[in-house]
Amino acid sequence: MNTPCLIHLLLFIVSPIISSAAVWNVGPSYDYMTPNAFYLADVAGDIDIADFDTIYIESADYLGTDALAAWQQDNLFIQGEGDIDARPHMIADGAYILGKGTWVCVGNNITVSNIEFSGAAVPDENGAGIRLDGIGLTLLKCYFHHNENGLFTSNPYDGDIFIQFCEFAYNGFGDEFTHNMYIGHVNNFTLSHCYSHHTNVGHNVKSRANNNFIIYNRITDESDGNSSRLIDLSNGGYALVKGNALMQGPAALNNNAVGYGLEGLTNPAPHEFYFVHNTMVNKREASCRFLQIADGTMEAYIVNNIFAGTGDLLEGEATTFSHNYADEDISVFDFEAEEVYVYNIGLYSVAKDSGMILTGDLEATSQYYHNTYLAGIRDLHGIRPDIGAYEYHDPIGYKEFEKNIFSIYPNPSKGLLHLHLNQNFNENILIQILDLSGQLIYSNSSTLKHHTIDLSNYARGSVIVKVITQNSTHQEIVILN
Repeated sequence: MNTPCLIHLLLFIVSPIISSAAVWNVGPSYDYMTPNAFYLADVAGDIDIADFDTIYIESADYLGTDALAAWQQDNLFIQGEGDIDARPHMIADGAYILGKGTWVCVGNNITVSNIEFSGAAVPDENGAGIRLDGIGLTLLKCYFHHNENGLFTSNPYDGDIFIQFCEFAYNGFGDEFTHNMYIGHVNNFTLSHCYSHHTNVGHNVKSRANNNFIIYNRITDESDGNSSRLIDLSNGGYALVKGNALMQGPAALNNNAVGYGLEGLTNPAPHEFYFVHNTMVNKREASCRFLQIADGTMEAYIVNNIFAGTGDLLEGEATTFSHNYADEDISVFDFEAEEVYVYNIGLYSVAKDSGMILTGDLEATSQYYHNTYLAGIRDLHGIRPDIGAYEYHDPIGYKEFEKNIFSIYPNPSKGLLHLHLNQNFNENILIQILDLSGQLIYSNSSTLKHHTIDLSNYARGSVIVKVITQNSTHQEIVILN
């Protein structure tokens, strides 16, 4: 297995960046009442937005031209205020900027958090809620719906796209060329704990990235979705598709649910496809192929998956096909609430205790939890793991979930990390970064919500980021490359 592994070589004690980065406030209560007014002030030279600045956008609906902005600077952090039901909403209503959509990220490595986008449309019929023209982008807790494209990226043949806790729904012009998300030729694409559904004719997830990590998501057509593929990894490369709940609906247009390399294996080698611990359900009444893999794929590793419903499991050749369970009778999997697309397995599921023990990147350690910013912890309860995206738990321990109190991005990173606390704390919060041997390489105690940390002098490898409160400790692994 040729995972893009990174080896830790050296250790440096690092101090936080000393920065003059500014914090801006945008919204009806401030001098710049809309994103567009703020953008125009920068273009006119009335204000000087700089790299690494933080922009807070007040909870409100921003309609038409008011919603538009082109973000020119690098490493901006753009945060929407308000909870999930009251976050800022960019309602383009057909207005667009630079001929491309609602927001255009011209700068590199911009982070957008907690913003809703709808109504993006342009004359050439591929307007996007966010159009990425720069290199690198992080999206956290955003909602894209009823746009011609949700997210549309260019092809820089570089950079990393990281999307977590986002929802994409009902995007697509209806021409087969517009999608919930379209990721062009970039280096790494990670989609984690997201919900993508009801694409209008296009794909729920389409990516041309060199390396794809599609992990712990819900990607579904449901009863009336008419998407093409659930996942389309057009040009091969390295792909890890793990822990996803996947459902092709009766109105799906494509008889192939997940495709790998079907537009040519043109990405850099290795062309390796790892499909592990997924739950796939087919309700398409016409013919269906669950997986279609291009000829010439070097490794096609298909292990510990549920294939429920009618259809052919595979077109193409698998190098490893093991410990999967397929049955046309969906009831044998004892899904908790199959009628509403909840695929946690019950006590009597045939998938219980039937999987192969996997290690490293292939091990499923988390699971998708619907409609909240939580990551389900997947703990092995028996000698062998359960097959599919969910591990059975008895009712007492069924919903033991870890609250994501912080976001860290980008991940993987070239060394500059942004850490944002997702809630307010009155007391000091301790932030620590350790190498995998447990040695401390960074420590800071603060009440600030946003931190920028420079690890660019630290050797490539994986580090553990810890956020320690008075009552709990939370951690995440970050890859430095």
